Amino acid sequence: MSDPGDHWPRRVVVTGAGGHLGGWIVSILASGGVNVTATAGPGEDPQRLAAEFIASGVQPARLRVVACDLLDKPCWTEIMAGQDALIHVAAPMPHVLTEDAAPLVACAREGSRRVVEAAAAAGIRRMVMTSSIMAALYSADRPDARVVTEADWSTPGRAPMTVYAEAKTVAERTVWEVAAARGLATTVINPGIIFGPGLTSSISPSLNIFREILLGRAIVAPRILLPLVDVRDVAWLHVAALLSDAAVGERIFAVADQLWLADLIACIRASGFEQLPVPRPIDDERARRLADSFSILSYLRFDIGEERWIGRGKAEALLKLRWRPVEETIVETARSLSGRADARHAA
Repeated sequence: MSDPGDHWPRRVVVTGAGGHLGGWIVSILASGGVNVTATAGPGEDPQRLAAEFIASGVQPARLRVVACDLLDKPCWTEIMAGQDALIHVAAPMPHVLTEDAAPLVACAREGSRRVVEAAAAAGIRRMVMTSSIMAALYSADRPDARVVTEADWSTPGRAPMTVYAEAKTVAERTVWEVAAARGLATTVINPGIIFGPGLTSSISPSLNIFREILLGRAIVAPRILLPLVDVRDVAWLHVAALLSDAAVGERIFAVADQLWLADLIACIRASGFEQLPVPRPIDDERARRLADSFSILSYLRFDIGEERWIGRGKAEALLKLRWRPVEETIVETARSLSGRADARHAA
C-alpha cells in the first residue's frame, strides 16, 4: 500500500495483534505507512511477537508492541493516548469450551466496554471491530430457508448456540451501544471460519480445525456447512473499512464461500495429503453426541445438520472486495500448518 497521506490515520491501535487475524492487520497498516501500537494478550511475549512481525517484513520504526489484558483498564488508558483510530480484534478465545457461559461472556462484554471507553476518552473517533458470523447465525426469529444477512442477530439465551457464540454476540452488542453513546464512528466485520497462512505463531480455534484434519483426527465427517474466508481478505476488509466513510455504522460479513466439512477434507487430501484418512459419513444425532469428544466439533456443535446460507454481497459492493478462491487458500493453509509442524519437529 502507498503512503497514507491525509486520508489515512497516522497512529492506529490494533488489539489482539498476536492472533492469526491481528497479525495481518498490523502488517497491512504498517506497509501503508501507519504507526501501529499492537497489543499482546495474556500469555503472549511482546518481544517475541515484535520479532515475529519484524521477521515478516514489518518495519520496526512503524511498530510498538505492548501487553494488556482485556480487563485491565489502566493499561488501555495509556495505550490509547495520542492515537487516531482503533481496530479492536482481541477477544477471549478458549480452545476448550465450557458449559459455564458467565465468565467468558463477562470478559467479552466488560473487556470490549473498557477498550472502547478508553478509546473514546482518549479522543479516538474511528473504530473497526472484529465480531463473528456467529453473532448473526443463531437468530430465534429468522425463517430457516432465508439467507442470513447483516440484519440478523443471534439470540443469546434462546437460540441454541455455544458459549463462544453467545460471548461474541454480547461483545458486539456492547460495542455498538458504547460507540453510539460516546460518538465513535464504528464498523463491525463478522468473519466466518478464518483460514490462510499466518504471520505469527498463533493457532486460532479456526486454524485448529485444519490442524486437527492434518493430524489425521477427522475420521468422521458430520454434515457441517463451513463458512470459510481467507485471513488476508478479512484483514484487508478491516483496513478498507477504517478508510471508508460509507462503511461507518455497518456490519459487514466476511465469508468467501461455504463448503461441507467432507468437501474441505477432500480438498486438503487432494492438495498433497493423500495419506490422511478418508472420513466416514455420520448421522446428525450421533455427531451431536460426539461433539464434546472432538475439538474439531466443539465450536460447531449447533451447526451439525444445518444449511444456513450466508449473504456476502455487502463486502463486495461496499468495499469492492474480490474474494480469494477458497480452494487455493485451503492448499496454502494446509501447507503452512504442515510446515510449522515440520519446523517444530526439526527443532
